[in-house]
Amino acid sequence: METKLADWIQETPAGRAADEILRKCVHCGFCLATCPTYQILGDELDGPRGRIYQIKQVLEGSPATRETQLHLDRCLTCRSCETTCPSGVQYGHLVDIGRAVVATQVERPWRERALRWLLREGLTRPWLFGTGLKLARSVSWALPAALRAKVGVNRPAGPLPSQSHTRKVLLLNNCVQPSMAPSIDAATARVLDAAGVQSIIAPGSGCCGAIRQHLDDHAGARDLFRRNIDAWWPFVESGQVEAILSNASGCGAMVKDYTHLLRDDPVYAQKARRIVEMTRDASEFLPEAIVAAGLSAPPRAQRISFHPPCTLQHGLKIRGKSRQKPVIA
Repeated sequence: METKLADWIQETPAGRAADEILRKCVHCGFCLATCPTYQILGDELDGPRGRIYQIKQVLEGSPATRETQLHLDRCLTCRSCETTCPSGVQYGHLVDIGRAVVATQVERPWRERALRWLLREGLTRPWLFGTGLKLARSVSWALPAALRAKVGVNRPAGPLPSQSHTRKVLLLNNCVQPSMAPSIDAATARVLDAAGVQSIIAPGSGCCGAIRQHLDDHAGARDLFRRNIDAWWPFVESGQVEAILSNASGCGAMVKDYTHLLRDDPVYAQKARRIVEMTRDASEFLPEAIVAAGLSAPPRAQRISFHPPCTLQHGLKIRGKSRQKPVIA
């Protein structure tokens, strides 16, 4: 795709990244077949190719409109189009750039601004989100059915391992999951413990930054990236841990982007690269740990339903590993 970016963005880091991505697109349209919003709405402006054209026009100097913003907002950032694309277009990075630029040109209605502020500031603070969730669950009987289904019910985390092991990993300190489903982190820690691996949550770590990044607060997201790197770095630099483990693929996909998003940071670029090299999804790490520990699943007839999230398949490019049974040598 030929590009002629406007002077105001051409030589910026965002402009250079966007130009490189745009030039890879060959207009083939393969992405439309796997885009959920295009499949539902049938409008090419609500598909990856249409959004790429809209972003290109804005970056070349055409004024963004409220309609442009709406089409970009409808993107789920599932990145299925990236898996389909034969040219390797990094659509996820491009749509982040496009949304941020459009946000500087188009003011949102006050209700949208209020909601997005609430999501940015509320979800990324576990103490605030946790308190609000407890309050909502306490009056769930009075909530509309749709909202009642979202707040769910409290599931106790269960016991946490207390045994120390030579092998250690860092667990991401997520913002929403520990409040909504604390049993996930606890279950991960127990499985790791059974495989002879100790899990650690670094003090000072927290939200991966995805919420702010996807809500156009790129500066706030980078602050969270740097905070996490600072919290993890002593464990990484000293060799105390062998991996940084994510059991929420959306968070893992965000951490895997730290190298790209901090590439121009003179202090954190090299550290981000090392952090990304060490970050692994639980579905990658656990089978290896189970094999190394010589564990085997109990013989029982059990059927399990598993739906791999889009962030696992398309963000992290991990497919099939969660359904493989570890083979003990």
